[in-house]
Amino acid sequence: MLHIRSRAYYVRRRKKERPTNMKSLPKELLFEILLRVPADHLYERARLVCRRWYHIIHSHAFINAQMHGATYGLLLSPVKYNTLPLYVTADAYGGIHTSELNHISKLGVLATCNGLILEMKEKGYRLPRLVIVNPATKQSFLLPPLPTGVAYSLDQYGFAYSAASLAYKVIAPYTVRHSPLDLEIDYGLRVLTVGVDESWRQVEIHHLPDHVRPLFFKRGPVTSEGFLHWGRGKCCATLDVETEIITLSEAPGQYHESRYKYLSTGRCLSVLAACGYLSWEVWEMKAETGEWRKALPKVDLGAQKCWNQQFGPEDGRVLMPLGWVKYPHVLALYFDDYYWTEGRPCIFYNIYTHQLHSIELPKSYTERYAAFVHKNSLMWLS
Repeated sequence: MLHIRSRAYYVRRRKKERPTNMKSLPKELLFEILLRVPADHLYERARLVCRRWYHIIHSHAFINAQMHGATYGLLLSPVKYNTLPLYVTADAYGGIHTSELNHISKLGVLATCNGLILEMKEKGYRLPRLVIVNPATKQSFLLPPLPTGVAYSLDQYGFAYSAASLAYKVIAPYTVRHSPLDLEIDYGLRVLTVGVDESWRQVEIHHLPDHVRPLFFKRGPVTSEGFLHWGRGKCCATLDVETEIITLSEAPGQYHESRYKYLSTGRCLSVLAACGYLSWEVWEMKAETGEWRKALPKVDLGAQKCWNQQFGPEDGRVLMPLGWVKYPHVLALYFDDYYWTEGRPCIFYNIYTHQLHSIELPKSYTERYAAFVHKNSLMWLS
């Protein structure tokens, strides 16, 4: 009997000495555990558990660590509006997951940066109202009105972050005719430092060659860390968000102008040069110097048996790169066919495992759509 009582006492004492509940975890360990929770779950559920969790999740150190640790997905936004954008992510096993991004207006995504989304609050061709939102935390910030007297494009805005000055900047390209009968179009850029500027400032571009200035209005920029890039053919114009200086570079390779596709990896700019019907060379740019380096082995879908089995070698439609999902693992592609009316398939190709996944985009996506790198984060303008 004495032996039984002593053993029971020992077990109770061990339980008191070695508690196993969450409250007993060191702050550093709890910090690391919470970093592995998606941003929307952190904001909607985890931060409400207790004061300790709330203070950790709202700390600047945690928000920065969560943002830098989150992987980039691909946000597919229809050019024809009135439909929620589709968010595509890839897991560690190569699986593709899709979800509708809530708390975003149906007027269309214009640009993304650090988990924040630039979108239209009010639809209008000459004077749209712009707003920045975080879909994970449901925060929003309305930007000052754009200056009048010029024409703005609906889908050519830029949005980037300057780490040196800790500031977000929005770029708005515009065109202006000095008279209704004037055939000559003047191109320009306006910039706004979010939360600092009360009005939009002018960025000087008149020193650029005549064939470069139309780039800013005809094609939306690609965002990387600290830079915005406008690329078409072999010509690429890069804006340093901190200094607001524009530099020009030439894409590598000796291919036709139509064979270059500029895509953001999230951290830098990449260009895919088509060297065949189903093959591309992949290059990365070092934005500080404008130098290009070959980043990956040649992507060749024509050599994959899985491609021939699922889609056939003579499909007849042109396959175009769309964006990166969790770069450099998964490349998204789509069929560039304006007359395809039965739903547009989107193809996801794993560069390393050669797995192919496809999703059928909703019928509201059967027109053109745009792709943006995006991550689920708690980041905000402050």
